[in-house]
Amino acid sequence: MELSAEFSRVLRCKAVSQTSDTIYSDKVYLPSSFLSSLLDSRNRTNNQNNAHNQFMAAHHRQPLHTPPDTNNASDYAFGDSDQLPSPLIFRLVQRSAVPPSEKAKHADRKAVYCGVREFSSEEGHVGVPEWLMRDAGLVAGDSVAVEFVRPEKGLFAQLQALDGAAKQIGDLRALLEAHMRSKLTALAVGETFQVPVGGMNRPLSFSVVALEPMNVVDIVDTDLSVDIVHADGSVINSQMDDDSIGELVPGVAHNVEVTGGQSRIFQLHIPAQIKSTDVVVTCQSGGDVSVCASRLVRNVSILDNTWFDYSLPSQQPKRLRIEHNELPSGSNNVYVSIIGFAAATRATVEVHFDAHRKAESTVLAETALEVGSNESVCTNCGSNVPKDRFIMHQTVCERHNSKCQHCPRVFKRGSVEFEQHWHCNICTEAGDVDDRDKHIYFSHTPHACSCNPVHMYASVIELTAHRRTECPERLIECQYCHTNVAQGSLPTTAEAILRGQHEHEWSCGSRSISCVKCKAYVPIRQVKTHMQLHEMKEQRARANIVPCVNRECRMW
Repeated sequence: MELSAEFSRVLRCKAVSQTSDTIYSDKVYLPSSFLSSLLDSRNRTNNQNNAHNQFMAAHHRQPLHTPPDTNNASDYAFGDSDQLPSPLIFRLVQRSAVPPSEKAKHADRKAVYCGVREFSSEEGHVGVPEWLMRDAGLVAGDSVAVEFVRPEKGLFAQLQALDGAAKQIGDLRALLEAHMRSKLTALAVGETFQVPVGGMNRPLSFSVVALEPMNVVDIVDTDLSVDIVHADGSVINSQMDDDSIGELVPGVAHNVEVTGGQSRIFQLHIPAQIKSTDVVVTCQSGGDVSVCASRLVRNVSILDNTWFDYSLPSQQPKRLRIEHNELPSGSNNVYVSIIGFAAATRATVEVHFDAHRKAESTVLAETALEVGSNESVCTNCGSNVPKDRFIMHQTVCERHNSKCQHCPRVFKRGSVEFEQHWHCNICTEAGDVDDRDKHIYFSHTPHACSCNPVHMYASVIELTAHRRTECPERLIECQYCHTNVAQGSLPTTAEAILRGQHEHEWSCGSRSISCVKCKAYVPIRQVKTHMQLHEMKEQRARANIVPCVNRECRMW
């Protein structure tokens, strides 16, 4: 059934700049005059209906316009002509003049449905997100009819994942729910939309296969049942079923082989009573790996992780420690990734619970520097030598040992260790020649984040710190919807900054629920404070506290 347009206006299409608010959203920007015209049209329609109803009532006939049904949110939204209809859903239809000979080239152009973000666009233009323009076959400058429509509330949607990586998401249903609630206003059969996933370098694409009760539905503030299928027709399970994920348990060693850029992922279950966990990786026969771990990101990578060990090839074994205070209360599942750097590397992976590290003491080193009254310090190796044997020692030492010109290390003259010894000419790092490439890549090679390709970070270390803190693509567990989603852009309001909430949690916490005591609508993020006010009032009533009789005071 085709939706009838209650109001329409032709505008010029233009692309809006891609930001975290618009890149995956279906909300458009309209001029302020569009809002005035829409309200005027509503008022004229209501006046005509009222006049007709009065005439019909005077002649004892059925009115043309019946009162709105308060049980139907879509009808109730239009009950007051002085209020803005909610939600506002528009249909964009291409209206450019196309010669008959060129109609075949434009046959793929179709209508798309969207919401509105702001009435702040340039007069005569509608700002449309680029992905929505591509889906509709529009280009900048096209004439497009913006039609106000009222689809029914959605009851069921069948979505098809167009990317095999969707099977790797731990809770795909929750991820879709959070995205559709914050970014989408309506769904239409045949539409394709993208969902960003924290820890993945590209979004997942989904196609709308079927909808109920119509081919176009409103998904704002509605309980939508979603069925997710893969391209081959198989149902995507919300639980992980990838056989490529191993399981780490104490006392069992795993042998892995990875090449440069490849990784092997393990799942590690940490019981609540464990105080610390050590993941130990020992490389065999050369080669090198990096060890990363995360509680939320399943596809743990060099950039997206919570714990990491980027130590150099000469620094063996690799050791990753996870402390109890770094995890939420209760048992936790942690994903551990063994990532190869260059050549193919074989390694052994082990996990130890509550392993005690030997404390490194500097007492012996300090004692060794103390020179006795009958001792002298060798200028070649730095050892304390008795004075009666000092000349012989120094002669033999200079003949057989060589001291590094940049550090205190001493090597046997002509040894492989001395030939392989290396110092970075940019910083103070030292090691073997095999350490050079990894050190330069991680510490001195500029990298850009996918959230802002223009800005360059000086090293992988700095980029990783950005991805772990302020990056909009950082994966978090929302305290309100309890789903693992990207945190979004930095907060801009004072309250959001004080609460430490980014875009998603701020938007998710803005949803209102009815208070069970006073029936007032309260934002979710303020429920705790609101209930504390009720508790204070109850305590005040039980204590029989009255205000001061002094009108200037009025203290309780």
